[in-house]
Amino acid sequence: MLPQSARAVFLALLCLASPLTAQDLSQLTGMDPDQMVQMLQENPQLREMVRRRLQESGQPLEQVRSQLAAAGLPPDLLDTFISGQEIDPTFFNPNTVRAISLLGVNAFQDAELMLTAPDTVGPRLAVDSLRVDSIIREEEVRAARELTLFGLDVFRQPTTQFQPLVAGPLDGSYRLGPGDMLVLLLTGAVELTQILEVTNGGFVLMPRVGQIFVNSLTLDQFRQVLCDRLGDAFSGVTCGPDAKTEFDVVVARVRVQTVRVLGEVPRPGSYQVAATGGVLSALYEAGGLSERGNFRSVQVLRGRDLVATVDLYDYLLRGVVQSDVRLEPGDVVFVPVHGARVKIAGEVVRPAIYELKPGESLQDLVGIAGGLTPYAATEAVTVDRVLPPEQRPEAGHVRTVLTVSLGGGNGSAAAPLVTLLAADSVTILPARGGRRNAVTISGSVWQPGTFRLDAGMRLWDLIRAAGGLRPDTYEGRAQIVRVEPDSTRQMFGFFLDTNGNPAPAVNPVLQEGDQVTIFSRIDFRPLRFVTVEGAVGKQGPVAFSDSMTLRDAILLAGGLTDDAYLLEAEVSRLPPDQNGQNDSLATILKAPLDSSYVFDATGYVRRPVGESSAPQFQLHPYDNIFIRRQPGWRLQRNIVMAGEVQLALKDERLASVIDRAGGLTAEAYARGIQFIRAERGVGSIAIDLPRVLRDPTHRDNLIMVPGDSIYIPRFIPTVRVEGAVNFPSSVTYVPGAGVDYYIDAAGGAAHQADKGKTFVQQPNGLIQRGERPEPGAVVIVPEKDP
Repeated sequence: MLPQSARAVFLALLCLASPLTAQDLSQLTGMDPDQMVQMLQENPQLREMVRRRLQESGQPLEQVRSQLAAAGLPPDLLDTFISGQEIDPTFFNPNTVRAISLLGVNAFQDAELMLTAPDTVGPRLAVDSLRVDSIIREEEVRAARELTLFGLDVFRQPTTQFQPLVAGPLDGSYRLGPGDMLVLLLTGAVELTQILEVTNGGFVLMPRVGQIFVNSLTLDQFRQVLCDRLGDAFSGVTCGPDAKTEFDVVVARVRVQTVRVLGEVPRPGSYQVAATGGVLSALYEAGGLSERGNFRSVQVLRGRDLVATVDLYDYLLRGVVQSDVRLEPGDVVFVPVHGARVKIAGEVVRPAIYELKPGESLQDLVGIAGGLTPYAATEAVTVDRVLPPEQRPEAGHVRTVLTVSLGGGNGSAAAPLVTLLAADSVTILPARGGRRNAVTISGSVWQPGTFRLDAGMRLWDLIRAAGGLRPDTYEGRAQIVRVEPDSTRQMFGFFLDTNGNPAPAVNPVLQEGDQVTIFSRIDFRPLRFVTVEGAVGKQGPVAFSDSMTLRDAILLAGGLTDDAYLLEAEVSRLPPDQNGQNDSLATILKAPLDSSYVFDATGYVRRPVGESSAPQFQLHPYDNIFIRRQPGWRLQRNIVMAGEVQLALKDERLASVIDRAGGLTAEAYARGIQFIRAERGVGSIAIDLPRVLRDPTHRDNLIMVPGDSIYIPRFIPTVRVEGAVNFPSSVTYVPGAGVDYYIDAAGGAAHQADKGKTFVQQPNGLIQRGERPEPGAVVIVPEKDP
């Protein structure tokens, strides 16, 4: 009887293979379909079982696709899953589970068996019996937790590698028995084909020959018997080379016999196995070995006699199958409890948990694990050991660590054999240390890298080995970093004399591990740029190059947009005197443009252009280029105007900036100006722009600072009413109307309104009480303090 939780899981999986409703599922299992999908996402063994059942169903992929399409599901929903490709667990969802059930495949028929025989060998061995001591590095500890028992999953994969031969030619050692079907062939003076079936009594019956007892005879022995009996019945049949009639007998169908598989297997019991099958076939039928099974000594019992002992590692490691003895009816394949198991991690080809026979050593374990990798440190192998009770020196002293050698390092002879004990944990660390007899060069040479250090090798020998110096090499100084015997690092500088043979003073002898650096003049050159803003495809900085012109910068910025002003561009350039004695922040230059700056000849927008041959405008580093947009240029129904104006003087004021930007358009609403100052977090500033434009000496004509933002909207013919009113909304502006008019137009004040504290936020940000709202203003009625 299954535990309650496991039984619920089993019932849920069975329900997934039938078209039950969500209510039926809930009644049977107490879980909804989403919970069952979650179980499939979290259990990789269940996912593999579902995949195997779908593959074994034998349905062609095109048939699967047509069934899914008929059910309204994507035809290729299960393609990657059925093909065996690695998939993410999130693949399982209500749609994929429904698709599996629609195929009519009971994909979960082994769920109960899987739930009753969980595989826990990996986690248990890694956590309990094969812990790693703290001296091992953290990455080795993580690797140890991920090790699996070698060979455990071989018999649990869907495969045909263990299926016995059931027809065709067999070797002469095959023993006949009841159920075998034979074919006798006579050729020559007598032509005859006869089918012979071995009866339950072990006989074959042949016309003109009679009964022949064949039970337990090998195929070769039966041929010898036939030679004598056929010679009496047919003339010319002899066993010699001069026979007038030749004969042969072959096995057309192999009998099936019952054997028992017991011991540490997931499904112990009796199984039908072909007579040609051996221990491997019987174990595969029983689900392979459990986590407690012995891989090194599988026993074949015939009655009370031990017929053979099979070491599965012969097959798993070397593909040797001679030890796979042929079974007979009634044989018992018994898998005892495992012997000594050890862990090996680190620099071996196949880190895993292995089972050892008595007397096998550390060297044998390394061979079983596929040998060492080229990075293995063989001089100091760590063995973490659980001491047997009789070897524990005192209470609580349970574990110890051994450091042993595998030999082969530093010209030493082979190390003595190291005997391992059960639960030993072996870690082969990677060899530490860098390159020997090498020097490194980097920087301005044609082939930087690491080179062999020859005897007496000097700096220029290394430079020539690296292909020589590049043309942009800085000749002022090269550097050598050297690690001294006391581990300190020293730096030596040398002048690079490229004329003739360098003197020994600037051509030092190199030592092992020296790191040479050759500098390039480009390394010291600052990253210079120019900035292109405005009506170009890609605004922002572009790398500056010597002899760069305005045309080059516009090309790098993606060319002009359709609304670009083609008469001139504005270039803001750093003043030549940067000592701080001048109030000027930049010099504003006008650069001529013309139609030749339009690089796309397919434009459909016609624009006025100047002369067709504007002179080349040479740029300087850090120039700020601004391409203006055409005044009055607009798209249908909407207009978007944006841009920046460079400050020409430190004390340039608001009115001057607006004037240089071309002034206000006819649609501009001056009273709605929004002026925001980012410096020191000042924020919005109320500006009386109409007064500033009439009187430049007005106090609101502020001096501009970096980061100031100015936005002038179009005329706003409404007033917004917010707060404690019955219907907050925008009301059409009425010249001369007061606050009460707009409150009444918004449904009047609410019962919780504190009407006496009503205030107006004018469109320029100014807060006023008792004043008439201007177009674009906001009337705010606060609530009473409760």
